[in-house]
Amino acid sequence: MAVSSNGTGVPPPLFSAEFQQNPYPTYRHLRAGPRLQPLAERPGAWLVFGYADCTALLRDDRLTSHRPAHALVGATGDVLDEFAPLVSHMQRWLLQLDAPRHSLLRKLMNPGFSPSTVERLRPAIEAIVDRLLNQLESSIAPDVIRQVAYPLPVQVISEMLGLPQELRQRCTELTNDLANWFGNVLRTPERARVAQTAIVELEGYFAALIRERRRRRKDDLLGLMIDAADHAKSLSAEELYAQCVMMLFAGHETTRHLIGNGMNTLLSHPRTLAEVHSHPELVPNAVEELLRFESPVQAIPRGVKADIDFDGQVIPAGSSLVFMIGAAQRDPRQYDEPDQLNVHRHHIRHLAFGADAHVCLGATLARLESQLAIGGLLRRFPTLALADDRPDWGSNFAIRGLNSLRVRL
Repeated sequence: MAVSSNGTGVPPPLFSAEFQQNPYPTYRHLRAGPRLQPLAERPGAWLVFGYADCTALLRDDRLTSHRPAHALVGATGDVLDEFAPLVSHMQRWLLQLDAPRHSLLRKLMNPGFSPSTVERLRPAIEAIVDRLLNQLESSIAPDVIRQVAYPLPVQVISEMLGLPQELRQRCTELTNDLANWFGNVLRTPERARVAQTAIVELEGYFAALIRERRRRRKDDLLGLMIDAADHAKSLSAEELYAQCVMMLFAGHETTRHLIGNGMNTLLSHPRTLAEVHSHPELVPNAVEELLRFESPVQAIPRGVKADIDFDGQVIPAGSSLVFMIGAAQRDPRQYDEPDQLNVHRHHIRHLAFGADAHVCLGATLARLESQLAIGGLLRRFPTLALADDRPDWGSNFAIRGLNSLRVRL
């Protein structure tokens, strides 16, 4: 596929630098092709672009969330031995488990993210948002990512997990290292080494914290997890560490990008921005539309346990499917005028939080944080505007987000 910078109108290839800036022309082009397309860079991997196909196949019980070592690391043979700690840790994540183990762990963790539990966090989140907006207002170079979208979910999930203040910055840096590997479809051993180092360090922090918590109980998410593990008698220490790392990772990476992507999108659509500012009751539905329009989660991988006959093509057992969520959420067969931002859109049914048993555990929390952050920014700064002409998109494909979002207040 040719690159479009020469004016031919041909969209840029998947995963290229130009694609990262705006993937949607490429998605549109590929969505018009076969329903199932091979990923040339990864033999045995197939891409799915359509909304209906994504929702149907994601629920197919012939798929698995379990990722074998070679799929996680991006290597085969003796090289894999080096990455045993990374593989064993990742395969314990709730995101990587199938039923019945997934069902058991999810049941243990659900109370920590129930709507009533999350709603009790509202005053604390509002206070954090207010403090961050004060700091943004006094800044000489306001940056929504650095000063609001990044610290807000970090502070919230760190509080929920009881991370000491002195560890929060370091743990956030480590989960960023993890995200740079985990969100890359074309994984390499080099990236895996960095991720493995981060995992080992994070596990060490949580092991020490959990030992301390068993002596001094606190009523928070970590306390709930410890109690659940003790009660279940079937949750190993290593499984508990893995869920803590996963929650820290998921609890700030995607929410940060939801807030950042959402604000960038609104600021790029002045008429919609003015409407949401004038009608703050639109903020909750606006967040849902922003999740569809510029989703932080652009792709969801699954393994194939048994042969699947799909659209005349046999997907053999042992293959991988990559569900291109960013493409599916702009599918004109599902949404009217999908490339238009419409905060009045009804029955959005986006896939940003998933579409199967692995639907995001923290979706309610992410929604609340994003609504309060976006609503607070619009209320506090009615003349808010972009300071840069070109968005500063990161290079992580599967978890799409901005490195910075400089604004004029």
